[in-house]
Amino acid sequence: MIQQEEEERIKSEEEQLKNNIEKEKKKKECVLKAIKERELENQYNTQAKEIEKTINNIKQETAQQVLIRRSNLKKIIDKLRQKHNLKKNKLQQELQNVKISIASEIGNHYKKGDLESCQAAASDSEKRNDYCISSFSEDPANLNYCKTTEEFCNFCCENEISELFVDERIKCVKTVCGALKNKKLLEETLYSRLS
Repeated sequence: MIQQEEEERIKSEEEQLKNNIEKEKKKKECVLKAIKERELENQYNTQAKEIEKTINNIKQETAQQVLIRRSNLKKIIDKLRQKHNLKKNKLQQELQNVKISIASEIGNHYKKGDLESCQAAASDSEKRNDYCISSFSEDPANLNYCKTTEEFCNFCCENEISELFVDERIKCVKTVCGALKNKKLLEETLYSRLS
């Protein structure tokens, strides 16, 4: 009986040890499974961090690319604006020149000048030179003609009075040029009598 009790106790201890071994094996499996899960989780976290880092790098590069493109676009737009402003200024200058030209044409067509300046210039060579320079400084051909023509009086009347006022022009030629011709005739007659 003692032997049997001892055998049962030994058997019971063995059973208990076997159960403990099984429990420990199950614990080991659980621990290994937990370790494996933890390793997978760490790998996942590492990959997630790498992906996040890559995404952040891509975001930074994209932001830099956007800034570079914006800067380039701003330069292009600035150049376009500069070209536009130059072209606009040129067109405005052309418009201003057309307006000035129109005003000048109107002024020339409605011009009623000073007959006394023709009379003074026709009788004095210095005044004639001054008149020609002040009237034709921008037109070399007319300036030269004004200084050298024998028909200065007629030329001066045509310059001082526009074609719209034919009667005044004829009056200028008759009064100023006629008076000068009469004066020259009188001087020539007196000179020939004195000689």
